[in-house]
Amino acid sequence: MPSSESSCSISRRSWIQLSLGSVAALSASSALAREGTGRWDDESIAEYSQRLFDWLTKNFEERAKRIGDERGAPFDLPYKYLAPTDDRKKLRMLEKFKEGSLSSRAAEEHIGETLKEFEAVRKLIAAEEEKLAKTWKSDDANLVVKDGKIYDQRVSAARLGVILDNSPSMTPYLPKLREEIGREFTDAHFVEVDGCRLTHLSDNQWFFTKPVSGINPFTADRHIPRVPQLGETPHSTYIRWTRDAVSALMSSVEKMHCDALYWFCDFEDSTDDDLLRTLGRTMLAKKVTVYVHTLSRRPPELINELAKRSGGEVIRKRI
Repeated sequence: MPSSESSCSISRRSWIQLSLGSVAALSASSALAREGTGRWDDESIAEYSQRLFDWLTKNFEERAKRIGDERGAPFDLPYKYLAPTDDRKKLRMLEKFKEGSLSSRAAEEHIGETLKEFEAVRKLIAAEEEKLAKTWKSDDANLVVKDGKIYDQRVSAARLGVILDNSPSMTPYLPKLREEIGREFTDAHFVEVDGCRLTHLSDNQWFFTKPVSGINPFTADRHIPRVPQLGETPHSTYIRWTRDAVSALMSSVEKMHCDALYWFCDFEDSTDDDLLRTLGRTMLAKKVTVYVHTLSRRPPELINELAKRSGGEVIRKRI
């Protein structure tokens, strides 16, 4: 806690973090839930609900800041359930949720109230964004194609999207890779996906808040349309979303309008040739250059072909 805060006063961000608990404290069953087909128990439900809460908190803060910057006046997020309080009973409830020791019923009530709060705040943000979307002016003139190197590979991009496989075997390499890419491509947009299963198209969507030169940041298609509520299994909604490599690739092209993709993946999950052809046609039609980085395993032949036909490359390099 910053030194400027008293012991009975909690900043809004700190309070929300306390209210939503701690991923680390709720991780005992994450291995089961992470596989998608594993058993959902109280702890894993709490953990993956928490991950969704963390994403919503950050997403809403970034959108609120952008609204404030655009209109020249702060846009405060009117939290009520998540507003700071000195109520010891509620503080203790939140601590128990953070520890993973809250009863199933109480945890469910807390998750439900939190989701309702987020949806109410989302509606207010969306209403303001709808107004600003109509008056926004493009800054496309600032879009510049940049040439740089990622390890030994020369990469050219105006909008570089980076898709990172954060499955357990690949996660240890990600900090070094982020640092390497960030040296020359400071505006690269990173998306982490749990795995690289490429078998079917779905209605999952990735939503972005990072501004992109020439793209209106306030249009509804760039933002989550509704916060899933308690009866809609938000914990599994989150895991389906963040494991969808196909959606991450397509959304980076169609929503972020990336002209180049750097895809770091181990290709140990299943793939479908018809789907790979669909992805390839989309990327080639939009003139997206595809760079594929794998540590040792050779990607499927259709992905090799896509990289070469797009003007990119398949990179087999250990980090």
